[in-house]
Amino acid sequence: MEDIQRHGCEIENKRNSGCELTAHLNRMYSADALEHQVKVPVEIGDGYWQRTRPLTAVELVLCDVRFHKQMVMSSKEEEDSVVIGFCLGDPIRWNVEGKKEEFGLASGEVSAFVSTEDSNCCEYDIHRHFQGLTLKLNRQIASLSMQHLPIDKVMKAFSEQKGQFYSSKMTPGMKQITHEIVHCRYTGDVKQIYLSAKVLELIALYFSESLLQKPLTLPDLSRTDLAALHRAKEILHANLLTPPGLGELSKQVCLNEYKLKKGFKELFGLPVHAYVIDLRLTAAYYMLEEGAMNITEAAYAVGFSKAGHFSEQFKRKYGMKPSECFPHHRKRGGERLLPSQ
Repeated sequence: MEDIQRHGCEIENKRNSGCELTAHLNRMYSADALEHQVKVPVEIGDGYWQRTRPLTAVELVLCDVRFHKQMVMSSKEEEDSVVIGFCLGDPIRWNVEGKKEEFGLASGEVSAFVSTEDSNCCEYDIHRHFQGLTLKLNRQIASLSMQHLPIDKVMKAFSEQKGQFYSSKMTPGMKQITHEIVHCRYTGDVKQIYLSAKVLELIALYFSESLLQKPLTLPDLSRTDLAALHRAKEILHANLLTPPGLGELSKQVCLNEYKLKKGFKELFGLPVHAYVIDLRLTAAYYMLEEGAMNITEAAYAVGFSKAGHFSEQFKRKYGMKPSECFPHHRKRGGERLLPSQ
């Protein structure tokens, strides 16, 4: 098992064979440690790459970098894996050895592809903010350590249905989970447990909402109905403070109220009103986590008219009141205390 885990990724600076950064990145990808971070040397930029292995069969890589010198780096995968990449910063583009077309991701997009031994070459423009989250699922290890999960079936479905490379937009759920992974507040063993759960959740959500297209499991809804339900969700996200009522929303998406109520819950897991409340609570949590507002301000900012009602709903979702979760947020500029472990 150890020999399998040592396979990684070979990085090369195409303009500087003695590049300090690529040397550190190669050591990171070959390391056996559960977590390894590489900082960008100050003479060429700022930021970091961080590689963790929250699950035996899954590797997680976070990247958050800016360069003030032009960088062209190539990477070459050494193992048979499915790679899922989430673009959280500026758009990024790359070329694959032996292929004429250029590949790329815009901000807020996600890609999936089966890794090969072909070299991928990426040019990092000066002063652009490149931020991403990458998951690499190793087929060989998955077949040994994750037999209870249908990883091989999912990979086969990806290969057969989507081909070599598939990209799509990140859904709100994916954006929330990637945010929670990037801003993980735990350390040590608790962090390992947290990331394991979040990575599995993100994989499941990606395959369900993007690759395997969850709507295909809802035979009672037509393609037109599904499109209307997705429009309804977009309208709610765009009008979080003043969302339309059920009747008005049904008119806007040209779907009767019964289908809207039933289909929305089946497709997105919550009734329309509960979905709006959940969106507001998530937005408020991020505001409090960032320290920009106190509890009352955050409640009003996301659309709650009464702080007491906000506190009750917050506890129902997160298991504790906002004052317990962020006790120093009653005043601006106070030290943040995150939920106890």
